[in-house]
Amino acid sequence: PVVFGVDAVHGFGHPYQAPLCPQSIGMGATWDPAAARTGGATTARGLSATGWTWDFAPVQDLYRDNRWGRAYETWAEEPVLSAAMGGAFVSGLQNGHDVAATVKHFAGYSESINGHDRVEAQLPVRYLQDMFLPSYAGGINADADTVMVDSGSVNNIPATASHFLLTTELRERLGFKGVVISDYGDVPALASAYHVAADFPGAIAKAVNAGVDVSMTPFDYAGWNAGLVQDVQRGLVSVDRINASVRRILRLKFALGLFDHPYVDEGKADAAVTAGRDATRKAAQESITLLRNENNVLPLSPGAKLVVTGPSADSMTNQLGGWSVSWQGVFGAGHVCCMGPPDQIPPGTTVLGGLRAADPNVTYAPDQATAVGAAGSADAIVVAVGEKAYAEGLGDNPAPALPADQKALIAALEATGKPVIVVVIAGRPLGLGPAANAPGLLMAYQGSTEAGAAVADVVFGKVNPSGRLPVSWPSEADTPGGDFCGTCPSPLGDQPKFFDQLPDTGSGQGHNYNPRYPFGFGLSYTTFQTSGLSVSGSVPRDGTVRVTLTVSNTGGRAGTDVVPVYVHQPVSDVVVPPQRLVTFARVALDPGQSRTLHLSFPVSVLAVTPGDIDATARPQVESGGYEVQVGSATAAFTVR
Repeated sequence: PVVFGVDAVHGFGHPYQAPLCPQSIGMGATWDPAAARTGGATTARGLSATGWTWDFAPVQDLYRDNRWGRAYETWAEEPVLSAAMGGAFVSGLQNGHDVAATVKHFAGYSESINGHDRVEAQLPVRYLQDMFLPSYAGGINADADTVMVDSGSVNNIPATASHFLLTTELRERLGFKGVVISDYGDVPALASAYHVAADFPGAIAKAVNAGVDVSMTPFDYAGWNAGLVQDVQRGLVSVDRINASVRRILRLKFALGLFDHPYVDEGKADAAVTAGRDATRKAAQESITLLRNENNVLPLSPGAKLVVTGPSADSMTNQLGGWSVSWQGVFGAGHVCCMGPPDQIPPGTTVLGGLRAADPNVTYAPDQATAVGAAGSADAIVVAVGEKAYAEGLGDNPAPALPADQKALIAALEATGKPVIVVVIAGRPLGLGPAANAPGLLMAYQGSTEAGAAVADVVFGKVNPSGRLPVSWPSEADTPGGDFCGTCPSPLGDQPKFFDQLPDTGSGQGHNYNPRYPFGFGLSYTTFQTSGLSVSGSVPRDGTVRVTLTVSNTGGRAGTDVVPVYVHQPVSDVVVPPQRLVTFARVALDPGQSRTLHLSFPVSVLAVTPGDIDATARPQVESGGYEVQVGSATAAFTVR
């Protein structure tokens, strides 16, 4: 029986009637694995009901560089958060739904040398093992059925031809036992693009011997079959190697029920595809990240007189982003091809629609002049700005920022003297220009059909924002900072910059970690405090560290706090980040309520590759002293 695969990366995006979740970066902002699990289950129900049994998701590449056009497909820049979200998605997608998940793109795909998609990566094996592979392991340890290979080259070897990646690392060290598939057209590319093989049969031999079980060969399946036969006849690929792949592929098809139940019940398809809208709205609510709230301009009164404007205020195209209905998004994204048809605009709620449903005193202004003119009688202005839809390389950008016309619109609105609330709907952090000084600033990400309703819920205080940045928001200075000021803001494009940047001896302007908003940042309408931090005193290398702390809501409104737990290693043989995220929790509290949390993490998350610059050994945990850090509190423990 045939197994059908599809890219359903933030819901079942191809039938336009389906509700869609935030893109993965927005889901990462929830810091809520349960939301990712629900998103996976919702996606699986739609896929399974229509005969799609293989989902080419989740993307477990680690966010490293916001210039990359696929940044929004990642969960986070920290491996522990990415692994948790991806593992939960895999569990939700696969458990009981006859759908296979795909951990991709193995490995190191997200940090090319210049931020462009499918361009070479130069990654020391230590960096690859210690930083990137734990994210993929999150999906693999959740029993993902399949893994897709990185399209690029790593250290001058195409990943599709790398035995070290696909066998040593993936199967022997990470313990993956499922099916490995190439990405689109990547096996013939070994000959046509990378020139590491003379012809298609030679490319097939390299890929299969490296560890590929299935080639996503869109144009010449007959050439694949003939080439593999030729390889066997020439002794380049063994029959035993082919049998190993055949066994894995057949096991997958049996596990998906294709031999026992190859057909679907057509009568149940529509209901399954359109279900889950409430869950997608909840995910959008949890994802929205409040970045500025000067003088408590938010939440607004539900009866406030509002002017609503901006290119993304009433655009489902901009709101959803790529991989929605079609590869490059919904109709209207402005690309030369690959967008959905004009009669397939997904049903949902835009920002304008959400605000209008919550407040009868909303005036929509389709352009700058109308918005400025209407501002005189308004209590506040909501302007929705951001990016258009894009996917993969068409989203590569050397300095992602709000376009000039959007900056001019925001500046004109701010000049009216009325409070301006900027809603950024984008697939990644952007240069903000005048939006950086707006009294209210919300990051709503892209992807959700219900994002507009969620924005209204937050703006009017029905929902207290709990989103926290899963990535660092880059600084944007007109020029580099002052002499010897490592933390001074950098101009846009000073990439890559991330939370786990290693210590150094630099003295250049802006060379340190210098974001506008750091990893984990996000405001609330209430305040929280942590206290009573304690930790296991001494643990073995294969043990578990147990952490206890109390979280209190010290404000006057119910809310949800996200509590990241970090580890600092005062002295190490190998240079490590000043802080490493090891676990986290979401905790909902009423005003004045406190709750004691009992958290834990395996010591193995602290493993690093031992040895000198040329090290390639398995990562291991160094013995010695460590500190758990939560906010300003610390507690020491020892690994023996």
